Amino acid sequence: MKKLIKSIAMSTTAITMVAGAAAADDIIVGVSWYKFADERWVIDEAGIKSVVEAAGAKYISADANFSPEKSVADIENLITRGADVLIIMSGVADSVSPVVASALAEGIPVVAYDQLIEVPGTFYVSFDARSVGQELANGMLEVAPEGNYVLIKGDDGDPNTHQMFSAYQEKMQSYYDSGAISVVGEQFVDSWRPELAKDTIEQILTATDNDVDAVMVMNDGMASGVAEAISEQGLDVPLSGQDGAPGALNRIARGQQTFTIWKNAFDLGASAATVALQLANGEDVEGANDFSGGPQGITLDSLLLPVERIDASNLDRTVDVGWATVERICAGVSENPPAICQ
Repeated sequence: MKKLIKSIAMSTTAITMVAGAAAADDIIVGVSWYKFADERWVIDEAGIKSVVEAAGAKYISADANFSPEKSVADIENLITRGADVLIIMSGVADSVSPVVASALAEGIPVVAYDQLIEVPGTFYVSFDARSVGQELANGMLEVAPEGNYVLIKGDDGDPNTHQMFSAYQEKMQSYYDSGAISVVGEQFVDSWRPELAKDTIEQILTATDNDVDAVMVMNDGMASGVAEAISEQGLDVPLSGQDGAPGALNRIARGQQTFTIWKNAFDLGASAATVALQLANGEDVEGANDFSGGPQGITLDSLLLPVERIDASNLDRTVDVGWATVERICAGVSENPPAICQ
């Protein structure tokens, strides 16, 4: 992973952001992680640190390890430790909303990172969730335009889940109406946990006697658990994911996952850090737009990054920009290797 981070640290986008970040010798950037155990967040953190450290600011952080209560305590502790600006990756937005409101009232800017926090004054930095949902649908329809679908969704309390799923359903509705596609299993997964996703698909496979033609999974972490369960049943069905995590890219190369919606987490981290430093310096954020797509309809300043679908045909895209390495993608690949592994 260290080799990977060293590689992606030289991406053009990140260098541009570092160069544009304001000098911040005395600024402390506090980052609250909710589920740092997922492999992608190491990459996000590297992106944040690349900007913070280049600007001469200080990075401090805490990991709630899937606990909403600890997330609140972590944010309070980051403030106590002198954070001038907060970047918060919340698992359950409602639980952190009061402490976020308090921080804003004290004049501490808050960046809602990757997951929406609908508190007025919060700055939202993420990927375009609706585009993710649309690409999940497009990718599934290309490989399975009919049959029995299972939908493994993210956490019900995460607004991103609902934004993505709404866009996904819009694309799929005509296929439901025609009867081409039937949903035989659908479940939210608390905290997007891979082990819970595995338990869920196992129960659905049992209930349907393995009569499943495609599984739409909303992220790569959960896809790891689902892929394991599918393999244990000897099934070969299309399987989606999201994030472009290195493990998912390897599963795609090995034929265990069909595609992932790639979100360049390093660039997201670099973007969030740049926004945080600009806010801490009282500056206007370049490229900011209004966002009001959350369940409460609260308008927030935002920066939403684009996404890209990655399958076996374009795995090289992630290597070209330094996101992944051929060695990591192709590890253990033997039968039917994609072009990048030949």
